[in-house]
Amino acid sequence: MSSDEIARLLDNCPSRYRPLVATALFTGMRQGEALGLQWADLDLDTGVVHVRRQLLRDGTLGPTKTARGSRDITIFPALVALLREHRRTAFARGHARPSDFVFGSATGGPWHYRNVVRRGLDKATDAARLNVDGHPRLRWHDLRHTCASLLIAQGENVVYVSRQLGHADASITLKIYAHLFDAAEHARRASSRLGASYATVLQGKEPRD
Repeated sequence: MSSDEIARLLDNCPSRYRPLVATALFTGMRQGEALGLQWADLDLDTGVVHVRRQLLRDGTLGPTKTARGSRDITIFPALVALLREHRRTAFARGHARPSDFVFGSATGGPWHYRNVVRRGLDKATDAARLNVDGHPRLRWHDLRHTCASLLIAQGENVVYVSRQLGHADASITLKIYAHLFDAAEHARRASSRLGASYATVLQGKEPRD
């Protein structure tokens, strides 16, 4: 998704699902990993999410998809602030103990994977007019792909992106996102060549009135 589409998605997301959708977008966690987070897994003082398990489709907790799926993800200050506010809301409901789910129901249990799509993501994408004719419907996994594209666009290397996403091996990351790495590298080289060719032109004369 583009930055405009991301903004529209979050602006139109139902408030109870917005922290989850934002976390998925900006961490690249798999749906089960995000739904399996407990408050003990979040260190909001240092801005780190410790991914150690995932919520399975049957509603139980299990290991991450790969050994490297168990990882630490650094999150930026605005997302930390959003999660702090989310924790205050959870505390008011009595669901902010270390073993409580970060993204849980009104009774403290985990959210069902289908419900967060139907009641959260689908409503947000429809309201934001992202699911339009001629375009594939936005899937939950597309949030993970968006995170990867953001990391690549800002110049992160394949090893870092692979670690953030929890891929078993960096070769998997490169296979999936080779076109994005190529595009980012092409843009950097083009900018560098342009700068080398025309820097002296821009610096050569005094500006005219």
